[in-house]
Amino acid sequence: MMKVLLGWISFAVLVATLQFGSVAYAQEETAHHRKIYAAINAAQTKMRQVNATYRDEPVEFALTGWFEGGELKKIVARSNGDGDGVTEYYLEGQQPLFVFNTYHLGSVSQKGAKVEERLYFQDGAIFRWLTTEKPTPVLHSEDYQATTELYETNCKAFVEALNKAKSGKAGKGAAAKTQQQEGVFIGIEEGDYFHWQLRTAQGEEVSYFILQPDASVDQVVEDPGSYLGRRCVITWQKSMEDIPEAGGKMEIEQIMSVKWLTK
Repeated sequence: MMKVLLGWISFAVLVATLQFGSVAYAQEETAHHRKIYAAINAAQTKMRQVNATYRDEPVEFALTGWFEGGELKKIVARSNGDGDGVTEYYLEGQQPLFVFNTYHLGSVSQKGAKVEERLYFQDGAIFRWLTTEKPTPVLHSEDYQATTELYETNCKAFVEALNKAKSGKAGKGAAAKTQQQEGVFIGIEEGDYFHWQLRTAQGEEVSYFILQPDASVDQVVEDPGSYLGRRCVITWQKSMEDIPEAGGKMEIEQIMSVKWLTK
């Protein structure tokens, strides 16, 4: 009986060792990616922000890019298609190094579960693909190849569009001048579009469309109640946008990012 027990203990130790080794190896494989991801996000507020659009019929992408020393480091792409997708590209040499993708199963009108994907690139191909989709899909080599081609192609087009916008050659997609407004956050108004509600120091209540913001605004939309009454400085800009509910093109004021002030 003692030999059997010792045998099971030895087997359990072996399994635990193999599992720990597997996790450690996975962390080592992605250490560089995590380092670059952290460095880009830490320096993002000091980078030049540029906005553009890219159309790949029938889908249109609203793009926000961050440049450091003339080199594009990060892209956030939002599509107008089903799934309400947002994709973050972290670049090295203007090539995708890490991609963080979120979307909802189902359609815009009938949203299903939210799915998060993390895709790690090396030598121009995805080598690690993590997803929260349930049940977990079985991914084959052809899935990796097709998805690599999709993100590589999209990234190349997005980089080109944002570089043109930065140089002022993108026409309607060129970056607009941004402005700042300080005030107290008083909520998110929900209608055909989300609107950021702000009370200025003069007591005026102002509203901004939420169309193409960065992650600092997105996290507030997820849980606005946690931010009510807090002072902040928002970055916003005027732009011509297609608002079908208002009859077509119109000039709007939209929030791009938010910085929270000390309480």
